[in-house]
Amino acid sequence: QVTFAKLSNSSEEGRQENGISFVQSGLLLHLVLTALSPAVDQEIRTEIEDATGYAPTEEERTLILNSVLSWLPPSSASLKFRRAARLVAAPGVPVGAGLGLRVDRLKGTEDPAELARVLNDMFTTDQVEKDSGGSLRETFEEEELTGGVCAALLSTAYLRARWRAAPTLLNHSSAFRRPSPAAPGDTRALRLTDQLGYADLPDWDAEAIEIQYLEPGLSLLLVVPREPSLRLLAQRLAAEGISPVLQRLQERRLAVVMPLYTLRMTLLLPNKLESMGVSALVSGRGGCGALRLSHAVQRIMFWAEAGRHAYKDDGIEWDAPAEREVAVDRPYAFYVRWRNVTLMNGHFVL
Repeated sequence: QVTFAKLSNSSEEGRQENGISFVQSGLLLHLVLTALSPAVDQEIRTEIEDATGYAPTEEERTLILNSVLSWLPPSSASLKFRRAARLVAAPGVPVGAGLGLRVDRLKGTEDPAELARVLNDMFTTDQVEKDSGGSLRETFEEEELTGGVCAALLSTAYLRARWRAAPTLLNHSSAFRRPSPAAPGDTRALRLTDQLGYADLPDWDAEAIEIQYLEPGLSLLLVVPREPSLRLLAQRLAAEGISPVLQRLQERRLAVVMPLYTLRMTLLLPNKLESMGVSALVSGRGGCGALRLSHAVQRIMFWAEAGRHAYKDDGIEWDAPAEREVAVDRPYAFYVRWRNVTLMNGHFVL
């Protein structure tokens, strides 16, 4: 909700209804905050507990983090899922070792240019960066570091997976609808025919499609408004969540035509944390005498297509015929799901 509001307000004229495309992970942010909680003072710990919805004991916190981290999907031939969380603190900043959170120290003598180089070097050594083939670019710029760094937090994720059925890359461009009076755009598209979850949601003025990945338990849920505006749908999803959608999904053989894309996103977290009520963690009061995040980002790269595992359109329909064809030709919300938990979610807007 916070991300959508911010990106809508900062979008160009005629696009405020939809903002811009983004992908984020509430789950990974939740894990990072839980890992940080023992290393902060009581004021921040209370804010984190209020934001996450529970106040675990140290034993419970360790159990929860161990359980969730071990339960995340393993990388395989059909799925690459990588995550990394790293905290870099200035000298003298008290930091306890958070579970699942790598902690590094700065020397304290770096100028802004050196800080940018050091931080970017640290954050490009993780496996998630290697798997992306360099597509996750440098995060920090010299101009952003002129005030120095008390502590910088980076949460990074990379997901690329094969769908259960290989899609067909269409040779022609497809129209993509936008709110009136904006002219429709053109996009590269693919066609996927498979047994898919489908729900007609007339009371939401929307429909939903669930695509299964080859990795059992992993799926992509699309919630698509009937009109090319995400505002009302985003408000409802923020208020009610996706449980009402999941409860109405029924398996049907569908052919879905949807955009071909990859999302790469760097989200600045300080103002989001403030909006969530975790303001003391990112406030400047107290300088660097206590753990305060002067910089915090979440980087995610998500492939919503099967890439080299797709076929080229040769005009021949090889699959068994579908019951109906659904055109995803307007902005929509999506959720990458792993065994009933959302790994990442976002909006696609052309």
